[in-house]
Amino acid sequence: MLKLLIVEGNTKEGRDMAIAAGSQTQSDLYEKTLLWLRPDAQCMIVCPADADAILPKGADLEAFHGIIWTGSSLNIYEDDPAITRQIDFMKTCFEHNVKIFGSCWGLQVAVVAAGGKVVRNQKGREIGIARDIHTTEEGQTHPLYSGKTGPFDAVAVHLDHVEDLPVGATVLSGNDMSEVQALEIKYGNAIFWGVQYHPEFDLKYMAYILQKYKKMLVDENICADETAVDQLSADYNNMHNDKSRDDLRKRLKMRDDVIDPSVRLQEVSNWLEFVEHTVH
Repeated sequence: MLKLLIVEGNTKEGRDMAIAAGSQTQSDLYEKTLLWLRPDAQCMIVCPADADAILPKGADLEAFHGIIWTGSSLNIYEDDPAITRQIDFMKTCFEHNVKIFGSCWGLQVAVVAAGGKVVRNQKGREIGIARDIHTTEEGQTHPLYSGKTGPFDAVAVHLDHVEDLPVGATVLSGNDMSEVQALEIKYGNAIFWGVQYHPEFDLKYMAYILQKYKKMLVDENICADETAVDQLSADYNNMHNDKSRDDLRKRLKMRDDVIDPSVRLQEVSNWLEFVEHTVH
């Protein structure tokens, strides 16, 4: 049985907002995803953004077979204890013989904790679908992308991206919006695999994200107006509920790499296999 630690990237306020909106926290979504892939896994959630969080360390940390970091609405370059606490916890994780996976925020925290730099993307926000992600030469043979054909699309929402890589990092994929869409970091005693996109986000959760950022989508000229956001969110929900809708597939330019969970979650599944190979 896999014992997995899920690290929630959002503050209590952010988590409460998601629940109040009728959605779920990112850590709960990740737990649901992991249990879909490995029904017998045992998951524990921690929230290092919280000042009163009780976090495992030392032998307790190494008792987990793998650690998964979620996304977050925070910006890692801001001066905020909720952020620095998470960077410190990632540094603690790096000190131990553990395997780590991170989506979006998780990747950014790992980069900064290992000595790299994350900045606001001058090209703007990537939200909805990250298009035409290409694996690098290293990525083509890396187990993160085993069974994944490219170029591919992925569910995504981020404004920030990696500017400077830390020592021990290998870029595995990128696209026109961000040169680093996935990487591996070997730092300290740990091995980290991360993606800038969100394989764990299904289209229903992405519909919630679109509603959450409705005003921002209009202000940043990503959508013409709030009615357009509502329509896009509804289309995502409808596509989630009925994957046979060819009309929506064409209009939204969606393929199985974002619609079919067995394809969308390939990277997470590959990481779980990587972790399992070291479990005795």
